[in-house]
Amino acid sequence: MNKCYSLSLMNKKKPEKQRLYMKNKIIFLLIFFNLLIGCKESRKASIPVKTKEVTNNQCLPHLPDNPDLQDEMVLVFADEEIDSVLFSKNELNKIEILFPVFKAKYPSSPNESYAGKSWETYINQDEKEETITFGSEVGRDSFCLLYAYFLRQKNGEQKYKLERKKLTQLYHAVNGLHQALDYGGTYFGHQYERLNADVEYSIYQLPLGKEYYEKKYDFQKQKKLYIQTLLQYVADEESQNGYYQEDLRSNKKRANERTKQLQEKIDILQKLITDYFYLNQVQNFEMTYYK
Repeated sequence: MNKCYSLSLMNKKKPEKQRLYMKNKIIFLLIFFNLLIGCKESRKASIPVKTKEVTNNQCLPHLPDNPDLQDEMVLVFADEEIDSVLFSKNELNKIEILFPVFKAKYPSSPNESYAGKSWETYINQDEKEETITFGSEVGRDSFCLLYAYFLRQKNGEQKYKLERKKLTQLYHAVNGLHQALDYGGTYFGHQYERLNADVEYSIYQLPLGKEYYEKKYDFQKQKKLYIQTLLQYVADEESQNGYYQEDLRSNKKRANERTKQLQEKIDILQKLITDYFYLNQVQNFEMTYYK
């Protein structure tokens, strides 16, 4: 009887211990999971926003000013018709670093170069962000003048002096012709500066395509057709120009002066297109910007 009693006591105590053990185990697991979730949340919360900012800043080039070069000015563009364009040597050094497109081994066209990169950000000497931008219309003018400045150094200032002069006159004649037909406009004013980039790009292509431009046939027939096409285009445009038609009726002197002005531009083209290279480049220039 005592044996049975003892067994019954043991059987009663054993389930009670198991329940207590399981209860403690569950409490322990709940505490563990809470701590685990808390650690994950704390790790998420511990990721600072500053880390991303610092990483971005570290990716930007650090370009402190050079006071010794700030007052050293470089003539980028000079022309009798407009003011000269000057940049400090300090700023040019930054531009060379931020815009490698200006000194590319294989330059792309002015339009492609501008589309690829028109602004850049850097860190100055005060550890603050600054931006050099060519985003506005005037900024694009500056971009093209800088493009011409750097590419002129690559092409050779003296080597292509004659070609540069002729191309500049030809492109100005095309721009002036369309400007006169449209009675002016800001677009043509911007083109006056920007076309210098196209001049240098045309010069850059000359030695690369020497065999292509040296045609064995007589190019004069193509030139004649081009001039005739221009003359016809001018005549057609003037036929629907209300101002010009009114001048023909009431102010023939002014109408004749306008006709003379337009003819002078075509005469420049007639005179300076001396081989297929100039014909090809003038046609490309006109098609790119005025058609």
